[in-house]
This record gives sequence, structure tokens and C-alpha cells, in this order.
Amino acid sequence: MFKNIKNKIAVILIGAIVSVTFAGCAGSKPGDRLKEIKPIPISVEGVEFKVGESKVGDIVNGGLSVSPDLNFKSGIDGLKLDKMTYYLGYINKDGYNLGNINFVNNTKESKEYKDCLISEYKMKFTNLTSESKKYRFDNILVDGINFKGMSIDDVKKVMAEKTSEVSDIKEPDGSIAILNYTVNKVSVNISFDHTTKTVSEIDVQVYNTFFE
Repeated sequence: MFKNIKNKIAVILIGAIVSVTFAGCAGSKPGDRLKEIKPIPISVEGVEFKVGESKVGDIVNGGLSVSPDLNFKSGIDGLKLDKMTYYLGYINKDGYNLGNINFVNNTKESKEYKDCLISEYKMKFTNLTSESKKYRFDNILVDGINFKGMSIDDVKKVMAEKTSEVSDIKEPDGSIAILNYTVNKVSVNISFDHTTKTVSEIDVQVYNTFFE
């Protein structure tokens, strides 16, 4: 899992948004394994969707924009995703970044972005630089929880009510950097700021194997 996290961080750092092909399981209908999970609800500025169930179009129909790049200058109308691939988009409104999503086309023909399934939602709770696109994170709920400003102990307490499946990644000084939870087979990774020890990022993901 740590290797997977490092790989995703590397992709973000180099600014690459890559369309990656994955293989479907022979003899099974694409997405059959999705029945094994219980999708986690996300609420962004009052617009609700579920990771592992909702489509990109559900976010747009709720009144938010989804852009394929951080400039937020273009939407997804008419854009298509190749068969058996996934891609990255940015949720935004009024110039604010409201998190990013990965979405999947797990069928054997191309699909419009709006018809693809949401497989991941990631949100930062810090604004890194004055030049970067500002995040707005006051009204973000993950499974009914607003993680903004939560300490490590706060997170442990609320998540203990949802699952006992948890592991952690530590800083060199032994403090917790990331808490990795599994909730009904959905991955919930919560990162903490090294200085403040409060939540800096949350990543909710259904792994691509569930879509194959």
C-alpha cells in the first residue's frame, strides 16, 4: 500500500495526468466485484456522490464543474474515455479547487467522461502557495464527517466507529503521517500535517480491481 501511495504522489508532483489501461477479468462482467463493497458517500458544497457507484455526470448535474486540468478553463462536455481506462479530473466552483477525482471506464467501448464511474476522491485541507489554485474545504463531508482541523486522536475516535481495519505510516520521528483505513473494502487514507498534526489530506478510493 505504501508503494501505491508513493507512486500516486510521484504522479502528482510531475504534473502528469495519465490514462492507464487495465485488463478485464476473463469470463466475468466488468464491475461484478463492485457488489462486494459499500460505496462511501461524499458531500462537496452540498452535492452528494458515492465513490464506487456515482458517475462524473452526477457531480456536474449537482451544480459543480469538473475540469480535466487545473486551469479550470474547460469542462468535460463531449470528452470521451477509451475502453478499460481511467483518468483524473478536478472538481471546482467559482475558481476554487474542491478536490480531484479518478474515474473509470470499465466497459469494452469508449464512453463520455460524464458516464464514467467515480473510483477515487481526494481532497487537500491546506493551501500550499498563494500562486496555486485555492482549495475550499469548509463544506466537505466524507461519510458524514468533516475532517477539517481534526487531530490524529480525533480521527482515530470517529473512524473506530466505522471500522477496525487500520494501519499507519510513520514519520522518521515516530509520529503518525498517514492512517490507512479499509471501510467495507473501500480505502480511506488520511494524511496529517507534520507540524500541526491535523488532517492535511483525505483520499477515498475503490481500487481498480473492483472495476475489472
